[in-house]
This record gives sequence, C-alpha cells and structure tokens, in this order.
Amino acid sequence: MKVLLTGGTGYLGEYLLAELLKRDHTVWALYRTDLSRLKTVRFLSGLGLPSSAGRLKWIRGDVLEIDEHWDRWCSDNPGLQHVDSVLQNAGSTQLQMDKHGEPMRTNVGGAKAIKRLIEHNPLNVHLISTAYVCGRAEGQHILEESHPAGDFVSVFEESKWEAEKLLLGAATILRPSIVVGDSKTGRSTRFQGWYVPLQGAYFLSNLLQNTEVGDRFNLGMTLPGDANGRTNIVPVDYVAKAAIRIIEKPEHHKQIFHLTHPEPPTNQWTLDLVQRRFDLGGMRFAGKGAPVARPRDQMDCSVGIQMQSVLFYFPNDPSFDRTNTDRAVGELEVPRITEALVNRLIDCAIGANWGQPLE
Repeated sequence: MKVLLTGGTGYLGEYLLAELLKRDHTVWALYRTDLSRLKTVRFLSGLGLPSSAGRLKWIRGDVLEIDEHWDRWCSDNPGLQHVDSVLQNAGSTQLQMDKHGEPMRTNVGGAKAIKRLIEHNPLNVHLISTAYVCGRAEGQHILEESHPAGDFVSVFEESKWEAEKLLLGAATILRPSIVVGDSKTGRSTRFQGWYVPLQGAYFLSNLLQNTEVGDRFNLGMTLPGDANGRTNIVPVDYVAKAAIRIIEKPEHHKQIFHLTHPEPPTNQWTLDLVQRRFDLGGMRFAGKGAPVARPRDQMDCSVGIQMQSVLFYFPNDPSFDRTNTDRAVGELEVPRITEALVNRLIDCAIGANWGQPLE
C-alpha cells in the first residue's frame, strides 16, 4: 500500500507506523512538531526500521488542513499524489471538553477534513475509533455495527461516535478497546484511563509507608463497579498488527472491526493483583449498580480525586463481538492478560514516573 498516516507520532501511531514499515508498505507520515518526529525516529531506530527516505517520508502539517493543503503537499512531496490510502489515527484522547474544544476539535474536525478530501480525491480511508462508541452499556454484548447515539460516558466517546457517522460507508472503522502498553516490554508513553487507579494505588502505598495514617492491609475502601465485571484492555502491539493486516485486504474495507480482547480480566482479578503488588488490602467493589460510599476521611478524598476522571468507567463493562475481526485476523494471537504482563505495564509506568516530568 501507499499510505498517508495521520497521528503517526502519537502512542498508537508509532506502532501503526512501525507495522506498516515492517510489512513493506510506503508511508507518508504527517507530523506537527519536530520534537514529536524526533521521538518517533528514535522509536523506529530502536526497532531497526528506516526513519526517513525510501519507504518513509515525512510531511509537516495538521489533519484539520488536509483538504485545504492537499494540492500543495502533493506538489512539495513527490509521490504523494499516488497515495491510495489514508489511515486516520490523529486524535485527542481528552476525556472531557477543554478550553480549546478538544477532543471534538480534532476527532470530529479531522473526520470532516478527510471527508472533504475524498470528495475530490478517491482514497481508501481507515479510521481509528474506539469500541466504547457504544456509550454506557453495562453487561451488553456490543456488535460490530453502527450504533445510535448512546449515553456517552465521556466527550471522547461522543467525538469518536460523530467521526464514525461522518465517514460511515466510506471508511474501514477500527475500534480498539482500552489500549495499554506493549505486551512484550510494557512500553507506553501515555498513562491515562486504565493506568489512573494503578497510579492511585502506587501513591497510596507510598503515603502509607511514610506516615502512620491508616492500616495498609485494612483500608476499608469501596470502589465503583462489579467485582465480576471486566475491563477490556488490549496491548498496543496487537492493535497495530491487527489494524494493518485488516486494511491490507480490500475485502475488509468499509467494515467495522472490534480490536478488543476476547478474554479480558475481571475487575476483582486486577484489584487482587494491584493489592499484592503494592502491599495493600481491604479494597472492594461496591457491586453492580451500587452507589459509591462517601469518603470517610482525607485519605479517601485524596484517592477519590486521583480516580475521579475514570470513576464512570468501572461500572461500564460491555463485551464486544469479534466476528469480523476473527474472520479477518483470527490467526493473530491476542496476548493473554497475565500477572506478569500487568506487572510489566506497572514497571514501565513507574519507570516513566506515570508520564510526569521528574522534579
């Protein structure tokens, strides 16, 4: 393929870019800053992949300008006019609306710009969305199809749903669930969502180690959600491999695919692991549909603040149909979520200071 990849310097984007190059495709990678490009070049070099010339070419620009500047980009970048595919990965993972209008600005605006582009330049379009465009769907089995507007847990979900609607019928829609680090190395550059309660447990463990406040093995904390519910996490390397294999074959184009885990861990399994890892005890889930207890003390309040951005995700535990995905890439093994894997993810997060700059 000859692919224009947007968001190629983002977390998932780097893996998509690497997979395209490994499988001998030619890529024009859109980037916005020299710093982001440099970080991606280092990532590719670490894998022994080419970082410029040959099969990888760089274009500085913004997906929101793709239709407006397409002719100029083609003039300035010989060969770009022969691109046959656009892999739209550029996006904002902001959960709630910020002062700049994100995530709507990029996620919906990018889809609009690509839709305008393909009206005059026929291209195969492939959109990275999210399995959670279904919104709040506790205990439901979600099919690989278009959904009506739901009870969205976040603006992020709503923005991805709107992007899908704009390109439905014109694009292959790839829906990963909650993307976590590399299954082999634990590597991640983003520690949002699923990582937030892990970070809370880490900081709580450190707090209890350095103070006389509370019994670390008898915390008596109640978390939202069902112990038997499942949080669908999927390693980034699997998502990239599955996505590229799907879009390589024209017979898969313009369909919807769930890039989700077929056997996600239960919430209780994860909680038990986290309590072992950080020498904590006395945490439990409130139960399906049960309200969360009010904070008892300052420590409860601190943990609540740490977790508030993801509180609504715990009770939302749909399962995801993978009929299309299994038909397309069923031979591709999905890495099992084991204690060793989760510990690698935690080790990487701690080593990266949970994405925060060191003081």
